[in-house]
Amino acid sequence: MSSAPGRVPEACSRFGTVRVVSRETLVILNPASAGGGTGRRSEALRHRIESICGPAHFVSTGAPGDAIRIAQAATERGVGRILVAGGDGTTSEVVSGVLSALGSDSFAVATTGTGSARETASQRPLLGLLPLGSGWDLARSLGLPRSLDEALAVIEAGEWRSIDAGRVEYSDGFGNRCARHFANEVGVGLSASAVCLVGRTSKRLGARMGFIIGAVGAILSHRTLDVAVEIDGKRVHDGPVSMVVAANGAFFGAGMRVAPGAVIDDGQLEIVLVRGLGVPRLLANLPSLYLGRHGRHPKVSFHAARTLCVIAKGGSPPIDVDGEALGGLPLRAEVLPGALRVLVPCGSGR
Repeated sequence: MSSAPGRVPEACSRFGTVRVVSRETLVILNPASAGGGTGRRSEALRHRIESICGPAHFVSTGAPGDAIRIAQAATERGVGRILVAGGDGTTSEVVSGVLSALGSDSFAVATTGTGSARETASQRPLLGLLPLGSGWDLARSLGLPRSLDEALAVIEAGEWRSIDAGRVEYSDGFGNRCARHFANEVGVGLSASAVCLVGRTSKRLGARMGFIIGAVGAILSHRTLDVAVEIDGKRVHDGPVSMVVAANGAFFGAGMRVAPGAVIDDGQLEIVLVRGLGVPRLLANLPSLYLGRHGRHPKVSFHAARTLCVIAKGGSPPIDVDGEALGGLPLRAEVLPGALRVLVPCGSGR
């Protein structure tokens, strides 16, 4: 895929105009990712990226939410390609920024008609993921390489795949409703509790060991949540749960296969419902989460769905969005079919 300057016109029937998409490449770099390693390598990374992908504009983030604003502004001005130099959290923010641009919140769950999510996605930048973060969970579902040079070769080859994304509404803890897009998953219960503990250990021990320790800590302090769970508008559970996840990809927690049936481009979310379990049972079943075998337990169920609602009977328990703690219940998640275009290895594109 060429990085040479120039502009390529693309029709935009959603808005009834012709939208011009630039060939510009933007690199959004999170210097804090990989325990600060990305920032320390920033000059070397710039040289390596440009030597393979051509001239690019680099912007570094400095605080949570920066990547959302940067990606939104870039999408609105028609940048053709955004490379994410960071981890799953940075990718999540970039996705949210891209999907917040150009009226993306008006996406319907259905994909029929000229205003479909898939058609609108063609007006958005191609996304390239660089292996510079810790978890690399979304990339696992996409089959992306962990080598930087191999990832850059994938990006330069220019083959892309249309994938789904999601949108979640939640509480900010003060009674205000907020909205955010996600690339990989949104969850409540053990997943959110573990995320709150992971940051304290992952910088020293690495992402996988940090999440294992965080998960064990979350289990040891676990209290079930009393909630109502609705899937596609139907009440499926009313009572204690240990975890509820709406997954777009199969992995989170640095390789934990929580949603083994999730398909990233099938127009549905995989809902993982873990009804209330005690601490001994949870500890005994933690290895099965990494192997994707937890579905054998009678209190675990999977549901393919387009929407999920989780309502707490009291308080506002925290949620996590793509591995980051963010707000609390109630939440409503929906799939956005074909909303993104991601650069993938040759032969796996659509």
